[in-house]
Amino acid sequence: MNQIVTDSNMNDGHADKLAAAEALATQVLQVEPGNAEARHALGLIRMRQGRWPEAVALLQAARDSDPARSDYARNLVHALNGLAKTEADGGAFEAARLALQRVLSYLPGDADYLCRMSFVLTRMGRPHEGLAAAQLAARAAPEGAEPEDKAGLAYLGLGKTELAIKAFEKALERDPDYAAAHINLGNAFLQAGAADTAIAYYDQAILRHPGNAQAFSNLGLAYAAKFRFADAEGAFRRAIAADPDFPEAHFNLSRILLMQGNYKDGWAENEWRWKCPDFPSTWRQFPYPHWQGEALAGRTILVWSEQGIGDEIMFANPIPDLLEGGAKLVLECNERLAPVFQRSFPGAVVAPRLDPPDPRIAAAGIDFQAPLASLCTYYRTSKKSFANNTGKYLVPDPERGEELRRRYAALRPGLIVGICWRSGNPIVGHERSAPLPLWREILTRAGCNFISLQYGETAADIEAARIAYGADIYVDDDVDPLQNAEDWFAQVAAMDLVISVDNSTIQVSGSLGIPTFTLLSQAPEWRFGLDGEDHDWHPSIRVFRQTEAGRWDDVFEGLAKAFSAHLEGRAA
Repeated sequence: MNQIVTDSNMNDGHADKLAAAEALATQVLQVEPGNAEARHALGLIRMRQGRWPEAVALLQAARDSDPARSDYARNLVHALNGLAKTEADGGAFEAARLALQRVLSYLPGDADYLCRMSFVLTRMGRPHEGLAAAQLAARAAPEGAEPEDKAGLAYLGLGKTELAIKAFEKALERDPDYAAAHINLGNAFLQAGAADTAIAYYDQAILRHPGNAQAFSNLGLAYAAKFRFADAEGAFRRAIAADPDFPEAHFNLSRILLMQGNYKDGWAENEWRWKCPDFPSTWRQFPYPHWQGEALAGRTILVWSEQGIGDEIMFANPIPDLLEGGAKLVLECNERLAPVFQRSFPGAVVAPRLDPPDPRIAAAGIDFQAPLASLCTYYRTSKKSFANNTGKYLVPDPERGEELRRRYAALRPGLIVGICWRSGNPIVGHERSAPLPLWREILTRAGCNFISLQYGETAADIEAARIAYGADIYVDDDVDPLQNAEDWFAQVAAMDLVISVDNSTIQVSGSLGIPTFTLLSQAPEWRFGLDGEDHDWHPSIRVFRQTEAGRWDDVFEGLAKAFSAHLEGRAA
């Protein structure tokens, strides 16, 4: 059988020869299921087809039958490596780790595979182990560049940026043309806030390897960090030209286009999100056709949630448009939001997101399915498409809202103002948060009841503000937004005004049409656009933007004036 399919003729590109070899190997195995050469031959064919799990199983069986055959062992290692790469590219890092572990059981101490293991462990969030694997690789290849590069990635994972930079620099000393080290060194500087230095390293990678899609994509991120959005768009487009199937480049381009108000192209690029290993949501495996803009009058569409709870609230914005077109809606959402969505869309079947799915979904006679954000691809394709958007599309529990409003109104006469000063975003939350010491001029205004809408632990912040300047902020211990969305929406609905940094609270207030002042850092999310005070998604929101990173003075100066005008308008 090894004369029919060999390493050399596996790569000749002739489908007819491959098909003939596959048929012959399959035929032999039907007669002799334990034939090692037939298993080996079919395993090589499965490698050629990219069917890695089958290839590994066949080649493992062949090797077990004849451990002395070096070509069996060699090709099994190749198949395991292919499986590991495919799994890692798809974000299945545990499966990749297990495949590499098997490789290293055959090739203990191999520097190349130790480096690959280091990369996978670091991506899994196990940088200590990733560093150990990189150090083992360095012992096996003491002059190699790659072990230092992988050690640098592990140091980045450990938050040790200076050590990471030293490791990447050492890798480049050993191989000045090693593009990955240039890119990773750029990443280290970008993570440290030195975007200009990062750009220089990405340029070096591109100079040495002009077709490196990763270098162009990361260059786009660095330009975006410098607010050079036209340059960022160009870099992402060059990444896609170099690798048309590069999902992160498409997804990052979508953010730039959406930020610039190019909704039509932005949403099209945003569909690549599902192919990004780090995208925070997973595709729901429902057996229904994916909706691609077909007429929905009289037809049933399943729309299922994705991303965080704030995103679910915002991306529900086009649902009224969908219903106006005559669609029958089945909406699967975060369990906390189900009562709110059911009240807001009374004709829909609203089911909590469960595994296995709520049985009402299978019983609904679904014609199409769509992820929630994909509705925007058809209903929010231009700034004009937001024109009929009142922003008031969700409905709180009216009785609970009235109960809370009476409670807050009884505290003292005056405007009921809800405030939020912290973002819970684990990456940029510190940039978006505006600590309470900055709020003195707002929180010392007479004629206002200030209600904390801040989720999480707040006692220390509020007590410090009370001691520092006499702030009187009411905390309603009966309301926990993290546990009960009904209470959360009702509490926000009880406000006359919300003042908040960029967190999920503004999605609630905006979806309810509550007047909201939103405080933005210099680098806000794409959904706020590049400039202006308006917010396309929520007309009740007015935006106050930082003009300099980390500086809130101008923001609070503008906020104080707007707050005064709002109070005067209410009084009049």
